[in-house]
Amino acid sequence: MQIDKIIDFLETDIISVTFSSTGLKYLSLKGNTGDEFIDLKNIEKEKEQNSIKYLLIKETLNFLETGSHNMVLDLTDFTPFQQTVFNAVSEIKTGNICTYKGLAEILGKPGAAQAVGSAVAKNPVSYFIPTHRILLQKGIGICKSGAGFLREKLLILEGHDIEKLRGEYVCKRKKCCMQ
Repeated sequence: MQIDKIIDFLETDIISVTFSSTGLKYLSLKGNTGDEFIDLKNIEKEKEQNSIKYLLIKETLNFLETGSHNMVLDLTDFTPFQQTVFNAVSEIKTGNICTYKGLAEILGKPGAAQAVGSAVAKNPVSYFIPTHRILLQKGIGICKSGAGFLREKLLILEGHDIEKLRGEYVCKRKKCCMQ
């Protein structure tokens, strides 16, 4: 996959990031919330400097092609439970999906589906923790708010039928753009 394909897939040419001394701390496709920006149109300049930004793009390509990555993530700002959730999500193989309830059960906390959902919603590094593979029991619903478009694209890329995953659920959030 080429850079122009990444831009088309992610529907942006600017990625907002924050790196710590230990790894990627934050990644967003939505503007200016990180400490630095990666201009995908000019990423070749980063290659010459052998920078961590170029590594991030290389690992993005790897993720989009294989469903996995080797990017070092810094999740130290999160609680031990949240880190456990992120680690468990990262273990879900490409093409597989799990429900919040199912992930809670995997973690040995069968009543913690809502807490798992809360942790998943705090994913600081977008696709590098594949939270798109964690779904509501009633389906992903029909909603394009937030990163919903990326979730659907990633699920399709991994071979899923979105219509089957939607179920009967319709988003009821006040800011849902489908209303």
